[in-house]
Amino acid sequence: MQSRSAPPPPLRPPRPRAPRSAEPALTRRGLMGLAGASAAVGATALAGCGDGGTATDPDTLQVWSGLPPESGPQDLIDRFQEAHPDIPVRYTRYVNDDRGNLKVNTALQGGVDIDVFFTFGVENLAMRGGTDISADLGDRVRATPELARFLDPDQPMALIDGDTVTAIATTRAPNFILFNDTLREEAGVELPESWTWQEYLEVLDRLSRDGRHGSYTLPDMPRIAIGPDYRFTDQGDSNFSHPAFLEHFETSASLIRDGVLYPWSQALARQVEAYQQNNFIAEDFASWVTAPYSLRFLNDQEGYPHDFSVSAAPIPTVEGQDWNTGEYGAFIQINAKSRKQEWAWEFCKFWLLEGARDMLKAGYMSIISDVEEDEILAGLLGEGAEEFFDVESFRRTLFDGPPELHLDTELTAYSEISLKYEQQRDVCWLLERSPERAIRTVDRNTQALIDRFAEQ
Repeated sequence: MQSRSAPPPPLRPPRPRAPRSAEPALTRRGLMGLAGASAAVGATALAGCGDGGTATDPDTLQVWSGLPPESGPQDLIDRFQEAHPDIPVRYTRYVNDDRGNLKVNTALQGGVDIDVFFTFGVENLAMRGGTDISADLGDRVRATPELARFLDPDQPMALIDGDTVTAIATTRAPNFILFNDTLREEAGVELPESWTWQEYLEVLDRLSRDGRHGSYTLPDMPRIAIGPDYRFTDQGDSNFSHPAFLEHFETSASLIRDGVLYPWSQALARQVEAYQQNNFIAEDFASWVTAPYSLRFLNDQEGYPHDFSVSAAPIPTVEGQDWNTGEYGAFIQINAKSRKQEWAWEFCKFWLLEGARDMLKAGYMSIISDVEEDEILAGLLGEGAEEFFDVESFRRTLFDGPPELHLDTELTAYSEISLKYEQQRDVCWLLERSPERAIRTVDRNTQALIDRFAEQ
Protein backbone atom coordinates (compact mmCIF):
# COMPACT_ATOMS: atom_id res chain seq x y z
CA MET A 1 0.00 0.00 0.00
CA GLN A 2 1.38 3.36 -0.99
CA SER A 3 1.95 5.75 1.89
CA ARG A 4 1.02 9.36 1.51
CA SER A 5 4.67 10.43 1.73
CA ALA A 6 6.03 7.99 -0.84
CA PRO A 7 6.35 9.14 -4.45
CA PRO A 8 3.68 7.67 -6.72
CA PRO A 9 4.72 4.77 -8.96
CA PRO A 10 5.38 5.66 -12.59
CA LEU A 11 2.33 5.67 -14.79
CA ARG A 12 1.97 3.99 -18.14
CA PRO A 13 2.13 6.70 -20.82
CA PRO A 14 -1.37 8.09 -21.35
CA ARG A 15 -3.18 7.80 -24.62
CA PRO A 16 -2.09 10.56 -26.99
CA ARG A 17 -4.58 13.32 -27.57
CA ALA A 18 -5.14 12.35 -31.14
CA PRO A 19 -7.69 14.40 -33.06
CA ARG A 20 -11.08 12.77 -32.89
CA SER A 21 -12.36 11.65 -36.24
CA ALA A 22 -15.70 12.65 -37.66
CA GLU A 23 -16.93 9.09 -37.18
CA PRO A 24 -19.90 8.74 -34.82
CA ALA A 25 -18.86 9.44 -31.26
CA LEU A 26 -21.79 7.46 -29.92
CA THR A 27 -21.44 3.89 -31.14
CA ARG A 28 -24.14 1.43 -32.11
CA ARG A 29 -23.34 -0.40 -28.89
CA GLY A 30 -23.79 2.83 -27.00
CA LEU A 31 -27.14 3.53 -28.60
CA MET A 32 -28.34 0.05 -27.75
CA GLY A 33 -27.18 0.61 -24.20
CA LEU A 34 -29.20 3.82 -24.08
CA ALA A 35 -32.30 2.10 -25.36
CA GLY A 36 -32.01 -0.70 -22.82
CA ALA A 37 -31.42 1.65 -19.92
CA SER A 38 -34.28 3.93 -20.99
CA ALA A 39 -36.66 1.01 -21.33
CA ALA A 40 -35.81 -0.17 -17.83
CA VAL A 41 -36.47 3.28 -16.42
CA GLY A 42 -39.68 3.59 -18.42
CA ALA A 43 -41.09 0.55 -16.68
CA THR A 44 -41.16 2.42 -13.38
CA ALA A 45 -44.42 4.12 -12.39
CA LEU A 46 -44.52 7.90 -12.53
CA ALA A 47 -45.00 9.54 -9.15
CA GLY A 48 -45.09 13.21 -8.23
CA CYS A 49 -43.54 14.46 -11.47
CA GLY A 50 -45.04 17.84 -12.32
CA ASP A 51 -48.76 17.32 -12.76
CA GLY A 52 -48.24 13.63 -13.48
CA GLY A 53 -50.46 13.90 -16.55
CA THR A 54 -49.93 13.33 -20.24
CA ALA A 55 -52.20 16.04 -21.69
CA THR A 56 -50.41 18.45 -24.03
CA ASP A 57 -50.89 22.21 -23.77
CA PRO A 58 -50.36 23.43 -27.35
CA ASP A 59 -50.07 27.05 -26.24
CA THR A 60 -47.29 26.77 -23.64
CA LEU A 61 -43.66 25.72 -23.95
CA GLN A 62 -42.86 23.29 -21.15
CA VAL A 63 -39.26 23.49 -19.87
CA TRP A 64 -37.86 21.13 -17.23
CA SER A 65 -34.57 21.71 -15.41
CA GLY A 66 -32.83 20.83 -12.17
CA LEU A 67 -31.99 24.45 -11.33
CA PRO A 68 -34.07 26.59 -8.95
CA PRO A 69 -35.78 29.28 -11.04
CA GLU A 70 -34.50 32.07 -8.78
CA SER A 71 -30.88 31.11 -9.49
CA GLY A 72 -31.01 32.47 -13.04
CA PRO A 73 -33.50 30.55 -15.17
CA GLN A 74 -36.43 32.84 -14.30
CA ASP A 75 -34.47 35.96 -15.32
CA LEU A 76 -33.54 34.28 -18.60
CA ILE A 77 -37.13 33.20 -19.24
CA ASP A 78 -38.42 36.70 -18.52
CA ARG A 79 -36.06 38.11 -21.13
CA PHE A 80 -36.98 35.36 -23.59
CA GLN A 81 -40.66 36.19 -23.22
CA GLU A 82 -39.95 39.87 -23.79
CA ALA A 83 -38.27 38.91 -27.07
CA HIS A 84 -40.89 36.25 -27.90
CA PRO A 85 -44.21 37.34 -26.38
CA ASP A 86 -45.99 34.78 -28.55
CA ILE A 87 -44.25 31.86 -26.77
CA PRO A 88 -45.48 31.43 -23.17
CA VAL A 89 -43.07 29.36 -21.07
CA ARG A 90 -43.78 27.20 -18.05
CA TYR A 91 -40.67 26.25 -16.08
CA THR A 92 -40.75 23.07 -13.97
CA ARG A 93 -37.92 22.42 -11.58
CA TYR A 94 -37.04 18.82 -10.73
CA VAL A 95 -34.61 17.86 -7.97
CA ASN A 96 -31.32 16.85 -9.58
CA ASP A 97 -30.77 13.66 -7.58
CA ASP A 98 -31.34 9.98 -8.33
CA ARG A 99 -35.03 10.13 -7.50
CA GLY A 100 -35.60 13.33 -9.45
CA ASN A 101 -33.78 12.05 -12.52
CA LEU A 102 -35.77 8.82 -12.41
CA LYS A 103 -38.96 10.90 -12.52
CA VAL A 104 -37.67 12.82 -15.53
CA ASN A 105 -36.75 9.64 -17.39
CA THR A 106 -40.14 8.12 -16.64
CA ALA A 107 -41.96 11.29 -17.69
CA LEU A 108 -40.11 11.38 -21.01
CA GLN A 109 -40.96 7.73 -21.63
CA GLY A 110 -44.56 8.17 -20.52
CA GLY A 111 -45.55 11.07 -22.74
CA VAL A 112 -45.72 13.85 -20.14
CA ASP A 113 -45.88 17.27 -21.81
CA ILE A 114 -42.19 18.25 -21.87
CA ASP A 115 -40.71 20.24 -24.75
CA VAL A 116 -37.24 21.29 -23.55
CA PHE A 117 -35.34 19.53 -20.80
CA PHE A 118 -31.91 19.79 -19.20
CA THR A 119 -29.67 16.88 -18.31
CA PHE A 120 -26.91 17.09 -15.70
CA GLY A 121 -24.14 14.50 -15.75
CA VAL A 122 -23.05 12.01 -18.39
CA GLU A 123 -24.72 9.10 -16.57
CA ASN A 124 -28.09 10.77 -17.02
CA LEU A 125 -27.21 11.80 -20.55
CA ALA A 126 -26.55 8.16 -21.39
CA MET A 127 -30.21 7.43 -20.66
CA ARG A 128 -31.55 10.36 -22.69
CA GLY A 129 -29.22 10.61 -25.68
CA GLY A 130 -31.04 8.34 -28.13
CA THR A 131 -33.30 9.76 -30.84
CA ASP A 132 -36.27 7.95 -29.28
CA ILE A 133 -35.99 10.43 -26.39
CA SER A 134 -34.19 13.48 -27.80
CA ALA A 135 -34.91 15.27 -31.05
CA ASP A 136 -32.11 15.49 -33.62
CA LEU A 137 -30.85 19.08 -33.58
CA GLY A 138 -28.11 18.53 -36.15
CA ASP A 139 -29.69 20.44 -39.05
CA ARG A 140 -30.70 23.30 -36.76
CA VAL A 141 -27.19 23.62 -35.32
CA ARG A 142 -25.62 23.52 -38.79
CA ALA A 143 -28.00 26.28 -39.91
CA THR A 144 -26.88 28.53 -37.02
CA PRO A 145 -23.31 29.77 -37.62
CA GLU A 146 -22.96 31.02 -34.04
CA LEU A 147 -23.25 27.40 -32.85
CA ALA A 148 -20.57 25.97 -35.15
CA ARG A 149 -18.28 25.13 -32.21
CA PHE A 150 -20.73 22.44 -31.10
CA LEU A 151 -19.99 20.48 -34.29
CA ASP A 152 -16.24 20.21 -33.62
CA PRO A 153 -15.37 16.50 -33.22
CA ASP A 154 -11.89 17.34 -31.88
CA GLN A 155 -13.30 19.11 -28.81
CA PRO A 156 -16.79 17.68 -28.32
CA MET A 157 -19.30 19.86 -26.49
CA ALA A 158 -22.39 18.07 -27.79
CA LEU A 159 -23.59 14.49 -28.11
CA ILE A 160 -22.95 13.68 -31.77
CA ASP A 161 -23.57 10.49 -33.74
CA GLY A 162 -22.62 11.11 -37.36
CA ASP A 163 -24.78 14.05 -38.43
CA THR A 164 -27.14 13.65 -35.48
CA VAL A 165 -26.94 15.98 -32.47
CA THR A 166 -29.20 15.14 -29.54
CA ALA A 167 -27.76 17.19 -26.66
CA ILE A 168 -25.80 20.44 -26.44
CA ALA A 169 -23.71 21.45 -23.43
CA THR A 170 -24.52 24.91 -22.12
CA THR A 171 -21.81 25.34 -19.49
CA ARG A 172 -18.15 24.78 -18.79
CA ALA A 173 -17.55 23.64 -15.24
CA PRO A 174 -13.83 23.52 -14.44
CA ASN A 175 -12.92 21.89 -11.17
CA PHE A 176 -10.63 23.61 -8.71
CA ILE A 177 -9.47 23.21 -5.14
CA LEU A 178 -10.87 25.58 -2.54
CA PHE A 179 -9.05 26.35 0.70
CA ASN A 180 -10.30 27.55 4.03
CA ASP A 181 -7.68 30.30 4.28
CA THR A 182 -7.66 30.39 8.07
CA LEU A 183 -6.80 26.70 8.26
CA ARG A 184 -4.38 26.91 5.34
CA GLU A 185 -2.45 29.76 6.93
CA GLU A 186 -2.40 28.02 10.32
CA ALA A 187 -0.76 25.04 8.60
CA GLY A 188 1.82 27.32 6.96
CA VAL A 189 0.73 26.38 3.44
CA GLU A 190 1.40 28.88 0.67
CA LEU A 191 -1.39 29.19 -1.88
CA PRO A 192 -0.21 27.24 -4.96
CA GLU A 193 -0.63 28.70 -8.43
CA SER A 194 0.49 25.45 -10.06
CA TRP A 195 1.53 22.15 -8.51
CA THR A 196 2.16 18.48 -9.03
CA TRP A 197 0.22 15.56 -7.61
CA GLN A 198 2.94 14.81 -5.06
CA GLU A 199 3.03 18.45 -3.90
CA TYR A 200 -0.74 18.32 -3.49
CA LEU A 201 -0.54 15.19 -1.32
CA GLU A 202 2.10 16.83 0.86
CA VAL A 203 -0.19 19.83 1.40
CA LEU A 204 -3.08 17.57 2.42
CA ASP A 205 -0.83 15.94 4.99
CA ARG A 206 0.00 19.33 6.50
CA LEU A 207 -3.65 20.39 6.55
CA SER A 208 -4.84 17.32 8.45
CA ARG A 209 -4.49 17.89 12.19
CA ASP A 210 -6.48 17.81 15.43
CA GLY A 211 -9.19 15.57 14.01
CA ARG A 212 -9.63 17.75 10.94
CA HIS A 213 -9.13 16.29 7.47
CA GLY A 214 -7.14 17.69 4.60
CA SER A 215 -9.90 17.10 2.04
CA TYR A 216 -13.17 15.28 1.46
CA THR A 217 -11.81 13.29 -1.50
CA LEU A 218 -8.95 13.52 -3.97
CA PRO A 219 -9.42 14.88 -7.48
CA ASP A 220 -10.12 12.14 -10.03
CA MET A 221 -6.47 11.35 -10.69
CA PRO A 222 -7.05 8.96 -13.63
CA ARG A 223 -8.98 11.71 -15.40
CA ILE A 224 -6.06 14.12 -15.06
CA ALA A 225 -3.69 11.52 -16.48
CA ILE A 226 -5.84 10.10 -19.28
CA GLY A 227 -8.50 12.63 -20.27
CA PRO A 228 -11.79 11.98 -22.10
CA ASP A 229 -13.33 8.52 -22.38
CA TYR A 230 -10.83 7.26 -19.84
CA ARG A 231 -12.84 4.13 -19.08
CA PHE A 232 -12.12 2.69 -22.52
CA THR A 233 -9.02 1.78 -24.50
CA ASP A 234 -8.67 2.98 -28.07
CA GLN A 235 -9.99 -0.44 -29.10
CA GLY A 236 -13.13 -0.01 -26.99
CA ASP A 237 -12.18 -2.44 -24.21
CA SER A 238 -12.02 -1.76 -20.48
CA ASN A 239 -9.21 0.61 -19.52
CA PHE A 240 -9.41 0.03 -15.76
CA SER A 241 -6.15 -1.91 -15.89
CA HIS A 242 -4.42 1.44 -16.46
CA PRO A 243 -2.23 1.95 -13.36
CA ALA A 244 -3.77 5.35 -12.64
CA PHE A 245 -7.01 3.71 -11.48
CA LEU A 246 -5.23 1.43 -9.02
CA GLU A 247 -3.10 4.29 -7.74
CA HIS A 248 -6.21 6.38 -7.16
CA PHE A 249 -7.85 3.62 -5.11
CA GLU A 250 -4.62 2.91 -3.21
CA THR A 251 -3.84 6.51 -2.36
CA SER A 252 -7.42 7.29 -1.33
CA ALA A 253 -7.68 4.22 0.91
CA SER A 254 -4.33 4.98 2.53
CA LEU A 255 -5.26 8.60 3.24
CA ILE A 256 -8.67 7.61 4.62
CA ARG A 257 -6.93 5.16 6.96
CA ASP A 258 -4.53 7.88 8.10
CA GLY A 259 -7.26 10.48 8.64
CA VAL A 260 -6.03 12.77 5.88
CA LEU A 261 -9.24 12.25 3.89
CA TYR A 262 -12.75 12.28 5.33
CA PRO A 263 -13.85 8.81 6.57
CA TRP A 264 -15.83 7.12 3.82
CA SER A 265 -18.07 5.36 6.34
CA GLN A 266 -19.24 8.76 7.59
CA ALA A 267 -19.49 10.11 4.05
CA LEU A 268 -21.94 7.35 3.14
CA ALA A 269 -23.87 7.40 6.41
CA ARG A 270 -24.31 11.19 6.39
CA GLN A 271 -24.82 11.55 2.62
CA VAL A 272 -21.94 13.99 2.47
CA GLU A 273 -21.65 13.55 -1.30
CA ALA A 274 -24.85 15.55 -1.79
CA TYR A 275 -24.10 18.16 0.87
CA GLN A 276 -20.34 18.69 0.77
CA GLN A 277 -20.70 22.44 1.28
CA ASN A 278 -22.05 21.89 4.80
CA ASN A 279 -18.97 19.97 5.89
CA PHE A 280 -16.58 22.44 4.29
CA ILE A 281 -18.30 25.33 6.06
CA ALA A 282 -18.24 23.34 9.31
CA GLU A 283 -14.45 23.01 8.83
CA ASP A 284 -14.53 19.21 8.75
CA PHE A 285 -11.98 19.40 5.93
CA ALA A 286 -9.65 22.27 5.06
CA SER A 287 -9.75 21.96 1.27
CA TRP A 288 -12.47 20.97 -1.15
CA VAL A 289 -12.40 19.74 -4.75
CA THR A 290 -15.42 21.32 -6.43
CA ALA A 291 -16.65 23.55 -9.28
CA PRO A 292 -18.03 27.09 -9.72
CA TYR A 293 -21.63 26.07 -9.05
CA SER A 294 -20.68 25.44 -5.39
CA LEU A 295 -19.72 29.07 -4.90
CA ARG A 296 -23.38 30.02 -4.51
CA PHE A 297 -23.27 28.41 -1.06
CA LEU A 298 -20.14 30.25 -0.01
CA ASN A 299 -21.44 33.66 -1.03
CA ASP A 300 -24.70 33.11 0.87
CA GLN A 301 -23.85 34.31 4.36
CA GLU A 302 -27.47 34.12 5.48
CA GLY A 303 -27.98 30.49 4.54
CA TYR A 304 -24.39 29.31 5.07
CA PRO A 305 -22.72 31.63 7.60
CA HIS A 306 -18.97 31.35 8.05
CA ASP A 307 -16.15 33.63 9.15
CA PHE A 308 -13.24 32.47 6.98
CA SER A 309 -12.17 33.55 3.52
CA VAL A 310 -11.80 31.11 0.62
CA SER A 311 -9.08 30.91 -2.02
CA ALA A 312 -8.77 28.77 -5.13
CA ALA A 313 -5.97 26.68 -6.63
CA PRO A 314 -5.87 24.68 -9.86
CA ILE A 315 -6.13 20.91 -10.09
CA PRO A 316 -2.61 19.42 -9.75
CA THR A 317 -0.86 17.83 -12.71
CA VAL A 318 -0.09 14.10 -12.94
CA GLU A 319 3.11 13.04 -14.70
CA GLY A 320 2.94 16.20 -16.80
CA GLN A 321 -0.68 15.62 -17.82
CA ASP A 322 -3.09 18.44 -17.03
CA TRP A 323 -6.61 17.43 -17.98
CA ASN A 324 -9.04 19.22 -15.69
CA THR A 325 -11.47 16.94 -13.87
CA GLY A 326 -14.33 19.29 -14.76
CA GLU A 327 -16.42 18.96 -17.89
CA TYR A 328 -18.80 20.54 -20.34
CA GLY A 329 -22.32 19.97 -19.07
CA ALA A 330 -25.87 21.11 -18.26
CA PHE A 331 -27.09 19.71 -21.58
CA ILE A 332 -30.10 21.27 -23.27
CA GLN A 333 -32.31 18.89 -25.24
CA ILE A 334 -35.65 18.86 -27.06
CA ASN A 335 -38.14 16.06 -26.48
CA ALA A 336 -38.43 13.96 -29.63
CA LYS A 337 -42.20 13.75 -29.00
CA SER A 338 -42.70 17.51 -28.66
CA ARG A 339 -45.18 19.09 -31.07
CA LYS A 340 -43.62 22.51 -30.44
CA GLN A 341 -40.21 21.90 -32.01
CA GLU A 342 -39.90 25.38 -33.53
CA TRP A 343 -40.71 27.10 -30.26
CA ALA A 344 -38.40 24.74 -28.42
CA TRP A 345 -35.50 25.51 -30.75
CA GLU A 346 -36.02 29.27 -30.38
CA PHE A 347 -35.75 28.79 -26.63
CA CYS A 348 -32.64 26.61 -26.92
CA LYS A 349 -30.92 29.18 -29.15
CA PHE A 350 -31.77 31.99 -26.75
CA TRP A 351 -30.39 30.05 -23.78
CA LEU A 352 -27.19 29.12 -25.61
CA LEU A 353 -26.50 32.51 -27.18
CA GLU A 354 -27.92 35.01 -24.68
CA GLY A 355 -28.12 33.31 -21.30
CA ALA A 356 -24.56 33.79 -20.01
CA ARG A 357 -25.24 36.70 -17.66
CA ASP A 358 -28.38 35.23 -16.15
CA MET A 359 -26.78 31.89 -15.34
CA LEU A 360 -23.83 33.31 -13.41
CA LYS A 361 -26.08 33.46 -10.37
CA ALA A 362 -26.26 29.66 -10.45
CA GLY A 363 -22.47 29.44 -10.68
CA TYR A 364 -22.67 28.51 -14.36
CA MET A 365 -20.06 29.70 -16.84
CA SER A 366 -21.70 29.55 -20.26
CA ILE A 367 -19.79 28.13 -23.20
CA ILE A 368 -20.88 31.02 -25.42
CA SER A 369 -20.36 34.24 -23.53
CA ASP A 370 -19.48 37.87 -24.15
CA VAL A 371 -19.24 38.55 -20.41
CA GLU A 372 -15.91 39.99 -19.23
CA GLU A 373 -13.79 38.33 -16.54
CA ASP A 374 -14.63 40.90 -13.87
CA GLU A 375 -18.35 40.46 -14.41
CA ILE A 376 -18.04 36.67 -14.36
CA LEU A 377 -16.17 36.82 -11.05
CA ALA A 378 -18.71 39.25 -9.62
CA GLY A 379 -21.53 36.95 -10.69
CA LEU A 380 -19.90 33.83 -9.25
CA LEU A 381 -18.61 35.33 -6.00
CA GLY A 382 -21.49 37.70 -5.24
CA GLU A 383 -21.59 41.09 -3.56
CA GLY A 384 -18.75 42.02 -1.24
CA ALA A 385 -16.62 39.22 -2.66
CA GLU A 386 -13.37 40.66 -1.30
CA GLU A 387 -14.51 40.03 2.27
CA PHE A 388 -14.89 36.28 1.86
CA PHE A 389 -12.88 35.36 -1.25
CA ASP A 390 -9.35 35.77 -2.53
CA VAL A 391 -10.69 37.15 -5.81
CA GLU A 392 -7.37 37.14 -7.66
CA SER A 393 -6.83 33.46 -6.91
CA PHE A 394 -10.14 32.69 -8.61
CA ARG A 395 -9.16 34.85 -11.57
CA ARG A 396 -5.90 32.92 -12.01
CA THR A 397 -7.50 29.52 -11.54
CA LEU A 398 -10.46 30.08 -13.85
CA PHE A 399 -8.91 32.12 -16.64
CA ASP A 400 -5.16 31.49 -16.80
CA GLY A 401 -4.64 28.62 -19.20
CA PRO A 402 -7.61 28.07 -19.29
CA PRO A 403 -8.38 24.64 -17.75
CA GLU A 404 -8.66 21.84 -20.30
CA LEU A 405 -12.13 20.33 -19.96
CA HIS A 406 -13.56 17.11 -21.36
CA LEU A 407 -16.77 15.43 -22.44
CA ASP A 408 -17.07 11.66 -22.53
CA THR A 409 -18.74 10.56 -25.77
CA GLU A 410 -18.26 6.78 -25.59
CA LEU A 411 -21.34 5.86 -23.58
CA THR A 412 -21.42 2.09 -23.91
CA ALA A 413 -22.99 0.69 -20.71
CA TYR A 414 -22.10 3.98 -19.03
CA SER A 415 -24.57 3.83 -16.15
CA GLU A 416 -23.91 0.15 -15.51
CA ILE A 417 -20.14 0.69 -15.45
CA SER A 418 -20.59 3.62 -13.06
CA LEU A 419 -22.58 1.42 -10.69
CA LYS A 420 -19.95 -1.34 -10.74
CA TYR A 421 -17.18 1.21 -10.15
CA GLU A 422 -18.97 2.87 -7.23
CA GLN A 423 -19.70 -0.46 -5.56
CA GLN A 424 -16.02 -1.43 -5.57
CA ARG A 425 -14.89 2.09 -4.65
CA ASP A 426 -17.12 2.01 -1.59
CA VAL A 427 -15.89 -1.33 -0.24
CA CYS A 428 -12.30 -0.28 -0.93
CA TRP A 429 -12.64 3.09 0.81
CA LEU A 430 -14.50 1.46 3.67
CA LEU A 431 -11.23 -0.48 4.03
CA GLU A 432 -13.04 -3.78 3.57
CA ARG A 433 -11.37 -4.80 0.31
CA SER A 434 -7.88 -4.27 -1.06
CA PRO A 435 -7.46 -1.71 -3.83
CA GLU A 436 -5.95 -4.39 -6.06
CA ARG A 437 -8.93 -6.70 -5.72
CA ALA A 438 -11.42 -3.85 -6.06
CA ILE A 439 -9.96 -2.47 -9.28
CA ARG A 440 -9.53 -5.96 -10.77
CA THR A 441 -13.23 -6.52 -10.13
CA VAL A 442 -14.11 -3.22 -11.79
CA ASP A 443 -11.98 -4.11 -14.81
CA ARG A 444 -13.50 -7.58 -15.13
CA ASN A 445 -17.09 -6.36 -14.72
CA THR A 446 -16.56 -3.52 -17.18
CA GLN A 447 -15.19 -5.84 -19.84
CA ALA A 448 -18.13 -8.19 -19.33
CA LEU A 449 -20.57 -5.32 -19.83
CA ILE A 450 -18.76 -4.15 -22.95
CA ASP A 451 -18.80 -7.66 -24.39
CA ARG A 452 -22.48 -8.08 -23.58
CA PHE A 453 -23.46 -4.89 -25.37
CA ALA A 454 -21.28 -5.84 -28.34
CA GLU A 455 -23.34 -9.00 -28.81
CA GLN A 456 -26.65 -7.13 -28.98
